[in-house]
Amino acid sequence: MQISKSIFTALFLATLFCSVTTTAQRMVIVNNADSLNHNEAVYGKDVQVLIGNVKFTHETAVMYCDTAYRYIVDNKIKASGNIHIIQNDTLHLYGKKLNYDGNTGLAQVRKDVKLVNKDVVLTTDYLDYDRANNFAYYFNFGKIVNKENILTSKKGYYYPNTNQVFYKDSVVVNNPKYTIYSDTLIYHTETKVSNIEGPTFIISDSNTIYAEAGYYDMLHDIALLKENAYIDGEQLLKGDTIYYNRASGYGEIFNSMELHDTTNNVIIKGNYGFYNEITQDALATLDAQLLQIYSKDTLYLHADTLQAVPLNNGEEKLIKAYRKVKYFRKDMQGRCDSMVFDSRDTTNTFYYDPIMWSMGNQLTADVIKMYTKNEVLDKVDLIDRSFIISEEDTGRFNQVKGKLMTGYIRNNEIYKIDVNGNAQSIYFPKDREHVIGVNKAECSNMTLYLNQRMVDQITMRVSPNGSMNPPFLVPMKI
Repeated sequence: MQISKSIFTALFLATLFCSVTTTAQRMVIVNNADSLNHNEAVYGKDVQVLIGNVKFTHETAVMYCDTAYRYIVDNKIKASGNIHIIQNDTLHLYGKKLNYDGNTGLAQVRKDVKLVNKDVVLTTDYLDYDRANNFAYYFNFGKIVNKENILTSKKGYYYPNTNQVFYKDSVVVNNPKYTIYSDTLIYHTETKVSNIEGPTFIISDSNTIYAEAGYYDMLHDIALLKENAYIDGEQLLKGDTIYYNRASGYGEIFNSMELHDTTNNVIIKGNYGFYNEITQDALATLDAQLLQIYSKDTLYLHADTLQAVPLNNGEEKLIKAYRKVKYFRKDMQGRCDSMVFDSRDTTNTFYYDPIMWSMGNQLTADVIKMYTKNEVLDKVDLIDRSFIISEEDTGRFNQVKGKLMTGYIRNNEIYKIDVNGNAQSIYFPKDREHVIGVNKAECSNMTLYLNQRMVDQITMRVSPNGSMNPPFLVPMKI
């Protein structure tokens, strides 16, 4: 197929016109200058020197300066003095020096640089603004002021279209209520939400927050904290994921929860829970654990659910353990349905079929109450249907039974037992290593004195009745 000469000429002219039009659109256009110097001998063939009230435009940008060198062939501008660039009538960029490339739309602004976009003000001495893609990059430190928030960093990228600032290296955010220190932070200037992208501290008068991922909503004071996250205030709260509301003081924790109460030497753990730093209420469940830390030992307790209830403005606490309670430390182990720890008198009370193994003894009652003194186990109360049994040797068991029983402990051994109400005892006295009989005693109240876990003396009160017989004449259990 042949194209006529007239059609070919028309297509050629249309193509040429489009090319010229496109080139013209890409060229930096000078609109004004008090003087223009085009001395080829001094400045070169394609260089124009513009002085005084210089104005030039490029596509949707208007630029002002005091002095400019225009490189016509390269389509570049070097300007100085009162630089002012206006992009789309909304973004204003100021500085003292400018290198502008009309081919790429890159503006390199230096010294006393200020970028203003709506309520965002960015200041630095070194800024590159990609006008074509509408983002600014600063280096060697910069500062952004967004209402009450002042953000500084060594490096930063500002994206006006998405209202985002990407901060990198030595990031500091100053807010009237707190200060943020971070390695990497993404800040949304409209929503005031900061995305945490690296090790970050949020420090206030009430606490210190740390996380390596998540976000902080500066407008509503709400945070989602991840990766080695913790909140350190009057108590230390840790977790894989923490949802935190600063106004209400509420923190909800998912996976690997830890609440450290340093005042009462207690740690509460679980895979789900919450803590309110204002009311100091706390709850942990899903593999819940309680650690009571003493100077020489630690009590480990497991339960379905743990709850901390503050007393006396939070200085003291009740810690409640519910369902399937198991506990142990070096000198004792036990289980029950429920337990309450009262920090006011450092007592642990065990409810519903409690059983305790301690110092070679098995202790049971309707309720068992354990007291500590100077962080050492001091005494144990067995309330209603109390019973203590210990193995003397194979097949023989020393036994004490009564309504209320108190065992006194010294050097991790029971040295005295008071029994009040329906007191009964069976024990096997020895002559050196051999059992010589069975001593059975009954009365209203009695006191047993032990030496090296063996009954050394019994004091019986009110209607005492006792006997000493050969072992085979007395039942082995009360």
